[in-house]
Amino acid sequence: MAFEDDTKKQIENYVGGHLADWDWHQARFNIISDDTLKDRLADEFMSARYIYKLLEGMSADGWLLRAQIRIQVLSYASIYEAVIHHILFEDFKSHPKVIALTEFQAKKVISIPANKLAVLEKELEHDGKGIIPTYIGVGRTDITKVRFDSKAECTFQLGLIDEWLRDEIIEFYEARNAIHIHAEIRKSLDYQLDLSKRAYRRMEPFIEQIASNHSNVSVENV
Repeated sequence: MAFEDDTKKQIENYVGGHLADWDWHQARFNIISDDTLKDRLADEFMSARYIYKLLEGMSADGWLLRAQIRIQVLSYASIYEAVIHHILFEDFKSHPKVIALTEFQAKKVISIPANKLAVLEKELEHDGKGIIPTYIGVGRTDITKVRFDSKAECTFQLGLIDEWLRDEIIEFYEARNAIHIHAEIRKSLDYQLDLSKRAYRRMEPFIEQIASNHSNVSVENV
């Protein structure tokens, strides 16, 4: 059953009085060239703030406060990841440091004509096992499988964010992946609350640093 209209109006007035409008949130992500992604990030940012203000207004405590913290960490970590992924694999996808994120050393079989291979097979044997001629080449993985800490490190190496900020957003993302009941029991509520607050407060310097440093990345390598 939905709230009465008067109750909903009171909630909207309270939250709206402490929250900027959607256009303001969308403008935070002007560094994003994809309009669909920019709008989605604005939705995520505003919804995280809306839920926080709503639960704050209810003086959330205990299990409800933990739910508030969990939502904040999940939302902000997702925003950090989406921004970094877009900046790297869209704006700087041709940069050697970004390309290196998807490359790894791999053994590749050498193609040898059948007649020559038959001769080699008689010689290439060790301890009763056949030896297959290979060389060390470059393998590539999909960009969706690149670890977040590697992407954050690359963002730092490109000069887009400071080292301290790199470390903190990695902490946020690791916390997001580790959210489960046993982990929450081990960590104090004060730690969790501090983490969620920092995840919000670091958003502004994160966006500002990328925006101000974006044009400084050497175009010679792009």
